[in-house]
Amino acid sequence: MSYRWPRKLKKILAGILFVVGVQVCAAASGANRPDYVEGDVLVHFRAGETLATATRTAALHGCKVKHHFVHLSAREGKVISLLHSSKTTAALLAELRADPAVEFAEPNYLRYVNDLRTPNDPYFSLQWSLKNTGQSINGIAGIPGADINFLKAWGLARPTTNEVVVGVIDTGLDVTHPDIVNNLWTNPGEIASNNLDDDHNGYTNDIHGYDFALNTGTLTDSGFHGTHVSGTIAATGNNGIGVIGVDFQAHIMVLKVSADGTSLSSAAIIQAIDYAITMKSRGVNIVALNASYGGGSSSITERSAMQSAGNAGIVFCVAAGNDSTNNDTTLTYPADYRLPNMIVVAATDQNDALASFSNYGATNVDIGAPGVNILSLLPVDQAGFDSSVQQSANSYSANTLEFSGATSSNGISGALYNCGLGNPSDFPAAVSNNIALIQRGTLNFSVKVANAMTAGALAAIIYNNTNGGFSGTLGSASNWIPAVSISEADGETLAMSNPIVTVFNYPDPSQIYQYLDGTSMATPHISGAVAFAAMNFPTETVAQRIQRILTNADPIVALKGKVATGARLDLARIVDTDGNGLPDWWELEYFGHLTGTDATADPDHDGENNLAEFLAGTNPTNSLSALSLNTPTLPSGNTFTLQWPSVAGRYYRLLRSTNLMTDFNMVVQTNIMATPPLNVFTDAPPADFQNVFYRLQLEP
Repeated sequence: MSYRWPRKLKKILAGILFVVGVQVCAAASGANRPDYVEGDVLVHFRAGETLATATRTAALHGCKVKHHFVHLSAREGKVISLLHSSKTTAALLAELRADPAVEFAEPNYLRYVNDLRTPNDPYFSLQWSLKNTGQSINGIAGIPGADINFLKAWGLARPTTNEVVVGVIDTGLDVTHPDIVNNLWTNPGEIASNNLDDDHNGYTNDIHGYDFALNTGTLTDSGFHGTHVSGTIAATGNNGIGVIGVDFQAHIMVLKVSADGTSLSSAAIIQAIDYAITMKSRGVNIVALNASYGGGSSSITERSAMQSAGNAGIVFCVAAGNDSTNNDTTLTYPADYRLPNMIVVAATDQNDALASFSNYGATNVDIGAPGVNILSLLPVDQAGFDSSVQQSANSYSANTLEFSGATSSNGISGALYNCGLGNPSDFPAAVSNNIALIQRGTLNFSVKVANAMTAGALAAIIYNNTNGGFSGTLGSASNWIPAVSISEADGETLAMSNPIVTVFNYPDPSQIYQYLDGTSMATPHISGAVAFAAMNFPTETVAQRIQRILTNADPIVALKGKVATGARLDLARIVDTDGNGLPDWWELEYFGHLTGTDATADPDHDGENNLAEFLAGTNPTNSLSALSLNTPTLPSGNTFTLQWPSVAGRYYRLLRSTNLMTDFNMVVQTNIMATPPLNVFTDAPPADFQNVFYRLQLEP
């Protein structure tokens, strides 16, 4: 389509042609893919040319009309056709663009399935379960493709803002972890820290869930297991830090059931299940409960509670166990309850083999999922610390004392006071709101630091009483001030004066992640998959959701006869069960059925096939719905505004040309993020032109 401005605009704009093609450009990882069909050219003939004269013109250039776009031609008032020749596309374009009968010619661009872009989470390359290129993880190389097809799945995902919640029944969660803090479920009926049961559900301060072991709303991980599991399910994606979750848009409901980080009582588990069902009945969209635990005895009450969760519409994802045994003959629970709302999960490794430790069972275990060398979250307070003492231009290396309080990355500053061995009488009054320097010896570290806290110190530095540095502990977790140790030599240097110092003792951001193995690590991949399925198919039942996951898993030789499906999780097949490149939800929305749509068909005859319409976010049954630039406006000077309808998750590229003989040789901007429902872009083309042309493209 073209728009022409009045000639009086002269240097501002004499004519604009908007050439809009739905085109997916090759991504960096697929740079060798062809961009167009060699020998094919899409041609817009000038108004006044008929199909007969256009056909003769094509023949003059050694072309035949491969397809005439009847409906598009009628709407545009000119002949638009696909021509084919044995000549190269480049040569053909040069000839046709010089022909006075031709208004415009362009290649027949190729389109590719639009996988999710590689996330900017820096440790994504270490998450082999999501993208296995054969990379070495912990010294073990994998097999390319032995993963859950994460990027392809998210390229087919349904845009939605509806909250999907997964309850994690485990040891708790570090709710301060920067890589999941934005994906916590928040109870809309509860007010934080007022010690009241605001929503009258029987639990006080259940802001992000509840601790059923200690009967409190405080959710600190009593170990590290629950934090790791939660990260695999829903670590925040594309936030520039750490890792990404299987469903990085899901929210985690924390259901803490362990006081010691290891053991979980049935009573606490049952309470957690009951809580989840209650909140589900109140409208919270809880779609799955993750149970990465097991034991040897069957509980009628636990089984009943799990069944009740199924009746409420909740899938139970359960670890098969880590004993290398057959669950069909050696029973373990809850894996062997075999309830209809359960998915029981074995662990696979980077080479698509059954993990050596994993339980299995051709009848009682359903599916495999990655469970070896899985990188996920570690509670911040268990991570390594960056510790040092800064005095003017001098920096002194330090070690954190175990259980010490932390500083921010800016540290804590104050005047340094020599406080001897740390006896109560050794602390001068001036140390209050300042820094205490204490020598090692006589008293336990915990006593020294406790005395410093009583004196009002903001932080404590303990220096050695012999050569070198040292490590130590405060004995147990408590509300300790930051406390670090330094060498004898450094301590004596600092003790010679009362300088202003800054104590740094903050978690090293590179150490708040860890690798773990286990069916406990495999199970959250399935819980994330349930959340992903629920996001794309919100009206499906528990049975339909489970079937969607199990029947579309990837058959693996090593799992044949070991699990009921003989297969490993495939996230992409969950959303595109027939593998035609069109997600099932999209086919249902526009054609009334989940599968079987021809991706190459063009039912609305607008020149764009179904795959192109999906990628552009346009309606394949409405010829007026197409990726197109709206009429531009001239706000002032040489600038004008371009607009186009956009779709969440897509990126666009805008190209410009002032001479179609040289094609679109100016990139205005790439990687323009969609801002649905409309993108608005201002451009200032060169002032000394007669015509300007634009092309809008989709980027992968």
